[in-house]
Parts: sequence; C-alpha cells; structure tokens
Amino acid sequence: MKKYKVSDYWNMGTSIGLCAAVGIVLGALLQNLILWLCAGAGVGAVLGAISMLYKKETS
Repeated sequence: MKKYKVSDYWNMGTSIGLCAAVGIVLGALLQNLILWLCAGAGVGAVLGAISMLYKKETS
C-alpha cells in the first residue's frame, strides 16, 4: 500500500472548505455567522493560494 503525504490531498478546495468550516463554528459561537463564514473562506483562499505556489515551486 502506497503512503501519501498530506500535501497530496491539500488543495485550494480543501483549504477554503476547512477554513470556512472553522468560520462557521466561530460565527455560531460569536453569533455573527455570515461575517465569520466570509472571513474563513477568505483566509482559506489566501492560504490555499500560498500553499499551491509553494507546492508548484517544490515540484
């Protein structure tokens, strides 16, 4: 069985999805769901873009 690195699974979509999920949880706790959802998705897009650039350079 071949072992895969986490970087094989990490892409732009997973980054946005995970950060948006964290934003939903924060929004539910702080009672401002839409603001934190948008903030989480924005952070996820930035992190995903940075990780994709880093992955492209190392490949």
